Amino acid sequence: MRLTWNATFGQEVEAFDLRYCCEDCGLFDTVVQRCAHGWPLADHRLPRGPDQAQREVVFCKEFELR
Repeated sequence: MRLTWNATFGQEVEAFDLRYCCEDCGLFDTVVQRCAHGWPLADHRLPRGPDQAQREVVFCKEFELR
C-alpha cells in the first residue's frame, strides 16, 4: 500500500505510535541493514530530513512488529 505523507498521517503516527518502517520490523537485520527475506529497503525506511512531507509511504506486506 502506498500513500503520500501528509499532516493527517503524521498526526496519526504520533497519536497511535504507528510503526511501518524497516527499522521497526522483526525481519530487519540491524547489523547488516537488510531484510531477512531480501526485500528492497529504499521505499520502506524511515523518512528523514526536510523532504519528509513530500515522501510517499510504502507499507510492506511482510511487516512483522518487533
